[in-house]
Amino acid sequence: MSIKKIIAVIFTAVTVGSCVYSGAVTGIANTGLAAGAEGNKLIALTFDDGPNTTTTNEVLDILAEYDAKASFFLIGQNINEQSAVTVKRAYDMGMEINNHSKTHSNMSKMSPEEIKVEVDFVDEKVMEIIGEKTKFFRPPFIDVSQVMYDNIDLPFICGIDCQDYMPNVGAQERADYILNGVKDGVIVLLHDAAGNDQTVEALKIAMPILKEQGYEFVTLTELFEHQGETPRDNILYSRVAKYPCSDYTLHSKLFSGTTDKIPLDRALLKQLGETYAIELDYTASAGYPPVVALQCWSTQPSLWYAVQPSYSNGEKAVFLACDILSAMEQLETDYDALDGLTVSAYGGEVTLSDAKILVRGEQQTEPRTILTGDTDFNGKIDVIDLVCIKRIIKGGTDDKEAFSAADVNGDGSVTSEDIWLLQRFLTGRTGSFSVVDNAV
Repeated sequence: MSIKKIIAVIFTAVTVGSCVYSGAVTGIANTGLAAGAEGNKLIALTFDDGPNTTTTNEVLDILAEYDAKASFFLIGQNINEQSAVTVKRAYDMGMEINNHSKTHSNMSKMSPEEIKVEVDFVDEKVMEIIGEKTKFFRPPFIDVSQVMYDNIDLPFICGIDCQDYMPNVGAQERADYILNGVKDGVIVLLHDAAGNDQTVEALKIAMPILKEQGYEFVTLTELFEHQGETPRDNILYSRVAKYPCSDYTLHSKLFSGTTDKIPLDRALLKQLGETYAIELDYTASAGYPPVVALQCWSTQPSLWYAVQPSYSNGEKAVFLACDILSAMEQLETDYDALDGLTVSAYGGEVTLSDAKILVRGEQQTEPRTILTGDTDFNGKIDVIDLVCIKRIIKGGTDDKEAFSAADVNGDGSVTSEDIWLLQRFLTGRTGSFSVVDNAV
């Protein structure tokens, strides 16, 4: 297997230049966008580290040329009498003014009082200039903590990393990062710090191409409202997507209890091709959604690649087949070459539940027969089923199909006796189980 990229992690935090960037995905409820905007592709350009009287104004000139809206995250210490004029200009043009802290310091170790000073200072300055407080917060260095989530009453924004804080990354490469990373609902993280001329030039390259591709440039508020999502606590947003599976139907249930990792049946996903989606509920301690991890440890070098959800809103995450297949194509690998394919955490603890496979449109399959003991519905009985039965005994389940499959002895309950029988089967000391209809 040839591997172009050894490791590609969507939430990689890299400390360089002025910021650390970390990807996250997700998703708010309809504003007065242009008529017919329902079918438009939306993109939210965002700019950090202003305001100033030079680069910020140059960015505004380009935005005006393309009738584009954007959102600006201000550092409080950069606001003075001269730069305030630029802030007012941006606001009068329809731009959104947001909060990037007073001093641009790492805030995750700050006390609640220190955090409030950082945020309130910017809000007060912005209120003096435009008569409104800020609507969103971008943490400096994308450095977050639960104390920050608890004490900052604003949605947290990240965005796709265009590396425009790196002096050795030129205008064309910055434009390429923008063009290669955009899709409907994406938030683009850029910088209008004084002297950042290469980002100005990158905008001149990228914006006409994005216009030609049908993108509409909107503020964060417009993006959230138009996509039908509401900002939630403890989430770091890099994309605001619409729920993508309204025309999908249930194929099978993966797991109905709670766990921190769910193995995926590669053979089944391969069979379903581009028609499937993986949907699950989750809770995350740090605001990061789960990922699908592509793993290959039998080759040198080994591989661990994380595919982010196509949609997540702090409670539900959806992975589309096209994104997983695209990742494998990029890595020049496939289902058969992988040693592992799992839904798991990245960036903090995560609890997963109610996982299922959906299929698009008429690709729905007929109800299947389920082998007794096959609690993860992958068509075979293995040690994973033993783990699932133990979890059902410990936490119970509302999934009638999973309960029926776990009831190995058929007595209407799931107990340690079912574990004992399954262990005997796995060690070859008993024969195969009967087949039960899944129409429970």
